[in-house]
Amino acid sequence: MKNIVFDIGNVLLDFHPQDFLKGLGLEKNIEERLYKLIFLSEEWKELDRGSIDYQVAEKIFKTKAPELKNEISLVLEKWHEMLTPIEGNVNLLKSLKDYGYNIYYLSNFQKDVYEKMYNKYDFLRIGNGGVISYQVNTLKPDHSMYTILLSKYNLDPSETLFIDDSFDNIEEAKKIGFHSVLFTDCDELKNTIKPLL
Repeated sequence: MKNIVFDIGNVLLDFHPQDFLKGLGLEKNIEERLYKLIFLSEEWKELDRGSIDYQVAEKIFKTKAPELKNEISLVLEKWHEMLTPIEGNVNLLKSLKDYGYNIYYLSNFQKDVYEKMYNKYDFLRIGNGGVISYQVNTLKPDHSMYTILLSKYNLDPSETLFIDDSFDNIEEAKKIGFHSVLFTDCDELKNTIKPLL
C-alpha cells in the first residue's frame, strides 16, 4: 500500500446539517423545510458538481419558498460553520503522512466552501493532491471521479486505500480495484489502518 485517499465530508470534517439547523433556533417545521429545500435538493448537488454558483442556487431556493428568504440567506451564509475537524481522523491522516504514505482527497464539495476550508485547515493542504467534484463537474459515486484521480496522479488502485462514509462510494471504488474502508467510527478506522503504521 502506497496511497491513502480520504473523503472529506463526515470523514475529515463533520457535516450534519440537521444539527446545524437546530442550532439556529428556528421552529421545528421551518428546520425540516429548510433541510429538504436546501440540503436534499438537486441544486445542492449542482453546487457540488460546480454547474451552478451560490447566487443561482439562492435565487432558486427563494423562488421555491419566498416566505423563507431570510432563513435561506442565513443558512447559506453560515452552513460552513458546521464543518469542524474530526480530530481522530485528522490525526490519523497526519500519522500516515509522517509514515511516508501519499495522501490524496476525493470528495464531493462546493467551490466556495471548499476554498474556505482549504485555507482554514492545514490538513487539507498537506496531501499530495486530490480531486474535488466541482473541479471536474461530476460527483461520486460516478466512475469518472475515481479514474480522474488515478490518471491525474498515475496511481495504481491495487496500491491505494480509499476511505469514505458512503457505502455506494466504497462499492464503486472496489469495482475499480481500490482497497476500501467504510468509515463509521474513528477508533474502528484506526484499528483497521493500524497494520499500515
